[in-house]
Amino acid sequence: MDNIIDKTKALINAFEDSDLIKKLEHYKLLVLKNDKLLELIDKYNASDDDYEKISLKKKINSYDEYVKYMKYYNELFYYVMDINKRFKKYTDVRGCKWWEL
Repeated sequence: MDNIIDKTKALINAFEDSDLIKKLEHYKLLVLKNDKLLELIDKYNASDDDYEKISLKKKINSYDEYVKYMKYYNELFYYVMDINKRFKKYTDVRGCKWWEL
């Protein structure tokens, strides 16, 4: 079990040291520094009007820093989903319940 924990920590460290995380953090800071973009995102999150949301989403996506941030965010998201899927394959027990043991 210690080997699994050590390997998982090594995987996390590899992610933290990766270009993916560095780029994600870089573009996140750029997004957070852009008050106009943050205002548009807040308006989008607060809106219930689908037409307004479409208009706001187009404006938000016109900012390169947001598009790049989302690109790296999605890439990381899919890596994490794949890792979770693999862990689930090993831990998902369908035929036996722990209380039946």
